[in-house]
Amino acid sequence: MEPSRIKDTALASQVSEGELAWSRVISPVTEHYCRSIAQRDYHGKRLAYWGHITRQNIILMMSALKQTGAEIVIGACNVDSTDDTAAAYASALGIGVYGWQGMSRQDYTENLAIVRRFDADYLCDMGGELCVAYLDKTPPVKGALEATMTGLHLLRNQNLPFPVFNWNDIPLKDLHNRYHVGDGVWPAFNYLTSMSLYAKHVLVIGCGPVGKGIAERARALGALVLVADLDPVRLLEAGHFGCEAVSLDEGLKRSNIIVTATGVNGVLRAEHLCRMRPGTILFNAGHSNREIDIDWLYAQPHQRIKPHIERFNLDHTHVYLLAQGSLLNLAGGAGVYGVDQFDLFTAIMLLGITWMFDGLSPGIQPGLQRYPQHLEREVAETALRLHRLE
Repeated sequence: MEPSRIKDTALASQVSEGELAWSRVISPVTEHYCRSIAQRDYHGKRLAYWGHITRQNIILMMSALKQTGAEIVIGACNVDSTDDTAAAYASALGIGVYGWQGMSRQDYTENLAIVRRFDADYLCDMGGELCVAYLDKTPPVKGALEATMTGLHLLRNQNLPFPVFNWNDIPLKDLHNRYHVGDGVWPAFNYLTSMSLYAKHVLVIGCGPVGKGIAERARALGALVLVADLDPVRLLEAGHFGCEAVSLDEGLKRSNIIVTATGVNGVLRAEHLCRMRPGTILFNAGHSNREIDIDWLYAQPHQRIKPHIERFNLDHTHVYLLAQGSLLNLAGGAGVYGVDQFDLFTAIMLLGITWMFDGLSPGIQPGLQRYPQHLEREVAETALRLHRLE
């Protein structure tokens, strides 16, 4: 394997023993499993991880897995979501790391190709691209995890020769998407823009768990919230938590802050962008940084206003794009926020990886499968026990 491709190896020293100790305190479920798993012997197990490289979900998990003797490579699933300090820390553990904040699309594609050359037995994927890259590997990998709606859309169109365990659709992931993503998006928005939400007209496109959380939180922070979705049931639900259901066209006309949260590429295209009100602030909170047609957008006249904010001059309007269209809660440069909110998220992922390492049942068929319910229940029961004040 090629050596790690990261921004700066020296950044690893910024992860102090005190920070690690505090991460263990505020992530008790992850720490519980890390302590148990670190004692196991997984020599000979080979894992490729394609996901967000952040302090919230990398440092404790990768430290524990590395102690087991497993061989690991990790790559960034988003051009702008990597915490370069977390990447350096993982590299210092002896893990091959491929990703940094502010990659080009070419960098991203090259890194995926590098990770693909690793002879992994197991995959941990966010976005489905790693699973697709390994489709023609011989022998096929033994199992994989997928954590995003974007990935599920991609993988449902593939002939998968190995089982892929879907944990995007389990109730515990819904809790993370609805409550934790929504809670993390708006502090990043405040940090980047220096703006509050009071009396702002916010359009949330997509009313799945992520969109619901973003809309509910924006309303609580004083915004006038509009919601657009193709599903009339979701629109009806939005009215029950105080948001107004609108068509996409109507929402574009009436909003000065617009956020995409669908998990689908190409939701906002050139014709939509040209109809936005002058000065509209636009950002994404879904996994894919292609929910907005940024290829078209970056072909228009534009200028950098400040870090993570760019102005685009269109025919009869202008808009401001945050974080290059990458998911704002992780890619906005707002620093480490809500590590504790990733506690269940990371525990589910870690337990799923080691469950695969322990050997999959011969009866499990290739293709998309539900993440094991008994593992989800175990995480939930552990969380309830550790959070109980007695």
